[in-house]
Amino acid sequence: MKHTLIRTVSEEAPEAFSGCGHGPAPAARREKGAAPIFVDGVAIPESAIAAEAQNHGAASAAEARAAAARALVIRHLLLRRAAELGLNPEADRDEQGREETAEEALVRQVLQIEAPGEEPGDAECRRVYESSKAKFSAPEMFEASHILFEPKAADEDAWAAAHAQACAAIEQIGAGAVFETLARAHSGCSSAASGGALGQFLRGDLAPPIEEALTSLTPGQLAPAPVRTRHGWHLVRLDRHAPARVLPFEAVAERIRAALHARSAIAASARYVEALAASAEIEGLALGRGAGS
Repeated sequence: MKHTLIRTVSEEAPEAFSGCGHGPAPAARREKGAAPIFVDGVAIPESAIAAEAQNHGAASAAEARAAAARALVIRHLLLRRAAELGLNPEADRDEQGREETAEEALVRQVLQIEAPGEEPGDAECRRVYESSKAKFSAPEMFEASHILFEPKAADEDAWAAAHAQACAAIEQIGAGAVFETLARAHSGCSSAASGGALGQFLRGDLAPPIEEALTSLTPGQLAPAPVRTRHGWHLVRLDRHAPARVLPFEAVAERIRAALHARSAIAASARYVEALAASAEIEGLALGRGAGS
């Protein structure tokens, strides 16, 4: 995640650096002996640019170097602003539990303070929901259980014997035997330990013959005949079926709000970085909007 936020802002602020989205600046094309980049007289070392370039996918080394140079200039400007604001790093953790570095924390804090973006209102969130309801739907979902009777060999006699066992189990269940008990005793699937429960799944997750059998059942119903797959004969029971449905606005409002705010914050951060770049004297990397020229 190193400098992910900086790379995102760099990609969203093409006007701050000519060559961003239009090919690298001339100085960035020279892979050997490239002129160093200076920000208000402070050099961005070529070794740092080379290391940062590893984090940027590009069609050529020159383009990767240009993207890396932009990211490092932005980092320099933001860290300098953090010092001007007297900020101390307050590290957050990402979804994987990884803690930010001190520099990452300072960059995030500067942007949160200086370019927070706008909080969307309920009406804007509702407009997004109404215009894109298909994006906020829950897919059709099934829960099922099965008992697998595996043939002891590959020949037809073995398959016939397994089929006979499966048919006998259906009769036992019809006479009052407990499905889960038979699954634990006879199933050749690892789900035997949980009484044959397969859990939740979507269309396409299971073998087609099993899925076809399940879609003809109502919840709680056992398929009237064993179902054959390459693994053997299955007794199949549908436990629950939830049709696809559009989620209500209330269930997705916060997700929409967070996405709109994130988009606004990225745009605000890009504008903020453009303003910082415009007020700095940057050498070795051509700038747009007349900055540093």
